[in-house]
Amino acid sequence: MFTREVRYTRCWIGITPTYVVVQDNVCFVSYDMLFPFVDQSPMLYAFTIVQNSILAPVFRRPLNPEAVAKGEKILSAALSKIESFWLDDNRPFLLGENQPSIADLILVCDIMQVKLVGETDWNRLLGPYKKVQQWIENTRNATNPHFDELHKGKIPKTETEVERSKGINMKLKLYADRMSQPVRAVIIFCKKNGIDFEEIRVDIAKRQHLTPEYAEINPMKQLPAIVDGRFKLFESHAILVYLASSFPGVADHWYPADVFKRSKIHSVLDWHHSNLRCGPTTIVRNTVLAPMLGRPLNPEAAAEGEKFLSASLSKIESVWLKGNGRFLLGGNQPSIADLSLVCDIMQLELLGETERNRLLGPYKEVQQWIENTKNATNPHFDEVHKILMKAKEKLQNPRLKGANNE
Repeated sequence: MFTREVRYTRCWIGITPTYVVVQDNVCFVSYDMLFPFVDQSPMLYAFTIVQNSILAPVFRRPLNPEAVAKGEKILSAALSKIESFWLDDNRPFLLGENQPSIADLILVCDIMQVKLVGETDWNRLLGPYKKVQQWIENTRNATNPHFDELHKGKIPKTETEVERSKGINMKLKLYADRMSQPVRAVIIFCKKNGIDFEEIRVDIAKRQHLTPEYAEINPMKQLPAIVDGRFKLFESHAILVYLASSFPGVADHWYPADVFKRSKIHSVLDWHHSNLRCGPTTIVRNTVLAPMLGRPLNPEAAAEGEKFLSASLSKIESVWLKGNGRFLLGGNQPSIADLSLVCDIMQLELLGETERNRLLGPYKEVQQWIENTKNATNPHFDEVHKILMKAKEKLQNPRLKGANNE
């Protein structure tokens, strides 16, 4: 007769102690084995506060001030009850003993979740409850160094994220010139995901990106760059990761929570910088854009760029587009990697239809992938690329070549 092996082990989930049932080598989390009433415990509203404020962007959920207010109200009632019922007569712990019980530990760990909202709100919420504060300190001292060691882990957050989580309205500033393909990727991403931003034009043709003023924003003097509250960031890949991770409402497919999928995205982006990126940029700079940049035509450099481009497109088809998926990760929705790479390839539009078709013609899967990415992000994709199409028209029309870029 087959007998299932069932055993129980105590562990920590986040910062909350719980039990895990191990059955046939499969783990099942069981909170109610410790306290049958834990699901109804008012102390769970400590997590309600952080889940609907500071953690909302992490869970890709909108901020919920009403839920936060409800959580604060019930937390306050719970803390009052703890003080009046279990901590009266200045008892060090809930049962009136000089040593903590499992009840002390689990309730204190629940309250510690409020630390995530920052010291100011922690002090506001717990300030009126002196006995609770002393009880927390007693439990901490009784279980150290383990208490402090286990509470080291926290949700990393910038001051900007904290302020945004409290509902403070701060508009993202994006320093941009839409002739830059990485800039276009970031703008399309923001528009597609409803991220409110202020686009600040930095004209590359006028060398505004080389000014001391812009160097204060990006010391590398390149585009794009963002300022989000007090936080400054440059490099388009890093910006896309930050936006996908920090703003609520961004669909998971752009930068999945799954660590394996994220790692695949990073492998594509890292490959991009030293491979595909060198193709379209090198070709365009040394052909149609050379006169505008005050540089001589360089057929040798352009030919080298074509080799890079051809090798990169072949690699994209053989490695990432070889299955039935419509995008690089094999799924039916684009990631930040798809958007970044496609915007780079779009720079070839400046060469004109004939040259573009010559370079992309052999790569049918790539052409379909470009179309898929465009369709998945329209109307924003076409709108953001209008400046590129206008530049293409001027470059291909001799009468307009002398006109200034809009």
